[in-house]
Amino acid sequence: MTTVPTVWPKSGNDLVDRLMKNAFDRPRDPRSYPYKLGVFSLLASRATSTTLSRPYAPGTVDCDAFYAGVDEGKVIWSQHQAEAAQ
Repeated sequence: MTTVPTVWPKSGNDLVDRLMKNAFDRPRDPRSYPYKLGVFSLLASRATSTTLSRPYAPGTVDCDAFYAGVDEGKVIWSQHQAEAAQ
């Protein structure tokens, strides 16, 4: 049995790490690692202007969770941009 990480990776990008901390280091409904990885991956790709990679095979539960996380990441990024514009 392989061990699944329970926390997202650290990006080394202060903005991404801060946005992830704000999103997940508080009381909320639990989310799976693939979900958190989706949020993290979207934020990291937007912050560094890189392409979003797909770490899971299409049609799998993990892929669905990853893209649900990507959707939340888009919301977080939009909120960040709106706050930064003020």
